[in-house]
Amino acid sequence: MQVSARLVAAGAAAFLLLAGAGARAAQYPGWGDTGWVYASKRECCNAAIDLAAQYSAQACVSAGGVPRPFAGASQRGTCSAEWMQDEGNLLYRCYGEASVWCR
Repeated sequence: MQVSARLVAAGAAAFLLLAGAGARAAQYPGWGDTGWVYASKRECCNAAIDLAAQYSAQACVSAGGVPRPFAGASQRGTCSAEWMQDEGNLLYRCYGEASVWCR
């Protein structure tokens, strides 16, 4: 009887380890659009990526997860920008995309 109890305990431990390994972090993509703004291209893109990251974090929370912040000065997302002139002043419209890690 002791041998079978040990086998059951070992099997349960193995199952828990494998089940825990299957739980992985996920990423939820987010997109941000600044609209036309009087700002530098850098400021515009930073704002668009920040908006995208906020939407990504909201999607993570809605799915029952916990968003992880970006670490250091790593690449946080991507940005594309359009520009136009208004009486000699530059306006930018930026579209950002970002995905935060979600646990």
